[in-house]
Amino acid sequence: MILTAENYYSQEANLAYMSASQFKAFDRCEAAALAELGGEYIPPASTALLVGGYVDAWFSGELPLFQGQHPEIFKRDGTLKSEYIKAQSIIAKMEDDGLFSLLMGGRKQYIVVGEIAGIPFKGKLDSLLSARECMDIIRFYPETRAVLGEIPRGAIVDQKCMKDMKPVWSEEEHCKLPFVEAYGYDIQGAIYRALEGHQLPFILAVGTKEEEPDIGTLYISDADLTSALYQVEDRAPRYQAIKEGRETARRCGRCAYCRATRKLTGIINYSSRYCLGDVKKNTKAVRD
Repeated sequence: MILTAENYYSQEANLAYMSASQFKAFDRCEAAALAELGGEYIPPASTALLVGGYVDAWFSGELPLFQGQHPEIFKRDGTLKSEYIKAQSIIAKMEDDGLFSLLMGGRKQYIVVGEIAGIPFKGKLDSLLSARECMDIIRFYPETRAVLGEIPRGAIVDQKCMKDMKPVWSEEEHCKLPFVEAYGYDIQGAIYRALEGHQLPFILAVGTKEEEPDIGTLYISDADLTSALYQVEDRAPRYQAIKEGRETARRCGRCAYCRATRKLTGIINYSSRYCLGDVKKNTKAVRD
């Protein structure tokens, strides 16, 4: 299957290829990911998610498509409803910054495909910078040379819009993780870099949804990307087998899909691991 801008997000493409977002969905809950892939489950869209989606669509040039998919966030005159106005202040903050704008000035929505662990993957790069564009960035911002290289070959830039850049609590690890790891952006970077094929630097251009939006330009080290790629190579074969019906999807037991489809089969002890996460957090809250 040849991927284009028109069919990239189609169900046919999602079945034919694994993607970073699909891989991360399987990481969170195999059962929910499979149900979403089959069209049996549509994750609920929160206000925060739609704000982030609007910002993403603005920078990707896909705003008309986003408007068609989410007419509920717009007034009759085409402007955003009040609860979504935050998106415009985030965009203004991003576009007003010189370095941010230059990083997002590469080839937009560049589609890459390839195989990882023998499995077809696809990716859509927000901004693929050429060597020349990297040299221009270094000329205006000399400190970026440490990331872009003495002799730049290019760079992959991914734009993110999130609540904030603080560490995020992990239910699995029972501790706070850097948001890059908690949201799997290292996994995404490893996949994009492997598909692009030139081992380019991977950079995050971040804007936040805080009352006063913040911005940041962050890179993920080669060592961290290599480690993340090992994880992809280790788990992708199982996820592909689930897609093809050769393995049974496991339920995480915690996500919205698992709650919505839960069927009780027995009675468990209140102190079991199923409940323990909430108990620990509540106990900590009392102590604090």
